[in-house]
Amino acid sequence: MRRFALPFVASLSLVLAGCNNHSMSLDLTPNPLVVGVLDTQATVHAHAVARGFGKIPIGSLQFAVYNAADTELASQTQAVDQSVPTSPLGIVVDKDFTFPINGAIVALSGMKYIMVRVLGPGGDVIAARRLDVVVHVLKDLPIPPVVKPTTTPSH
Repeated sequence: MRRFALPFVASLSLVLAGCNNHSMSLDLTPNPLVVGVLDTQATVHAHAVARGFGKIPIGSLQFAVYNAADTELASQTQAVDQSVPTSPLGIVVDKDFTFPINGAIVALSGMKYIMVRVLGPGGDVIAARRLDVVVHVLKDLPIPPVVKPTTTPSH
């Protein structure tokens, strides 16, 4: 009996003490993100789950663009400065992000993916997800019919 009481008391004391033992997972959809050559914006759905006790302090979001050789082409960091509540079962945060993107520049630059990182106040990575980007040349382009069906005259 004593062997089972010790872990229970230890975990209860962590909860009562407000321990900040937590984690966050991040998922992005659609993945891969299909971009047309003429596209000027894209929308991505972010699904984050915060588990643990206390709150997760978030300092910023970082978006880094990479090519096929895993060389960083560009990076942008946006300050957030918020705290996300957690729960042992998980607190879910769903949000859509629409951002400018130029399909032609993506194709010409050799961009292959974006690393999205959630950073803590000290710059530590709390969660990260790779978002692959595919350029589809014919996406949303009006394509004229090459072959037109004709009706055969009936005799």
